[in-house]
Amino acid sequence: MSNTEPLDNEHDEDLVNDEVAETQSWDDFWAEVQRAEQAARTGPPTQIIRGVEVRVPHDLPLLFERKVDQLRDSGDEDAFAELLADLFGADVLDAWTEAGMMAREFQVVLAWGMANGKGREMSFREAYELVVAQDGDEGKGKSSTRTNARSGGTGGRSKRTSAANTSSRRKR
Repeated sequence: MSNTEPLDNEHDEDLVNDEVAETQSWDDFWAEVQRAEQAARTGPPTQIIRGVEVRVPHDLPLLFERKVDQLRDSGDEDAFAELLADLFGADVLDAWTEAGMMAREFQVVLAWGMANGKGREMSFREAYELVVAQDGDEGKGKSSTRTNARSGGTGGRSKRTSAANTSSRRKR
């Protein structure tokens, strides 16, 4: 009979663990997930951008997108610096400005950081190409020159071809 006692105790432990898992709050659960993910990483990945070591964003709060939309047409440099601190760490904007970062460079770095922060790994080249494509799309509606050049389309309605071009050469 003593052989079954350890099995019963193990079974009881499993029941207790299941009960804990069922009653665990979301916050406790998520903190546990984040600790496990952090332990799995050997350290936060970083990149050197304009001489400044920044962490590669890997997760962004939902509020971040809202802040980006609010600041899109704003001139509030302090709010923008705060947004960048959320993305890359404190004082990054000042360091990049002092290092001579240009507006186009900044757009590329921002696109790269936001993509990585949303969980989509993106290279600097891919971010650059995205920014260039977006710049090319401005003022052109949804159609881009790059797409039009490849497909030969103009974005307009197709014209009917002449009957001579579409008729069959077979004799009836």
